[in-house]
Amino acid sequence: MQELYVYYKLAPGQLDAARTAFEQLRAALKQPLPGLRSRLLMRPAAAGAVQTWMEIHAWAEGSAAAPEDWVEQLERQVSQLAGPSVGGRHVEVFVALD
Repeated sequence: MQELYVYYKLAPGQLDAARTAFEQLRAALKQPLPGLRSRLLMRPAAAGAVQTWMEIHAWAEGSAAAPEDWVEQLERQVSQLAGPSVGGRHVEVFVALD
């Protein structure tokens, strides 16, 4: 099973727009990828500092099998809906060993 990790940095003035973009992405993926579960995390940071956010996208256990191209489908949606970031989005795919 693959999991997709996406991290990026945000300036304080970008936080609201980035949160809105993530919620739009999650909503846009419900129909074509109903088994996908997406989470949003942030690294603790001082108020007013640049923040690092992490999206985790994984196929929910017990749901139908993931389509072969789910990572590509997600990345296509991101390219259309991606919010602001400092330095771009960094994407990594991991495969579960157990």
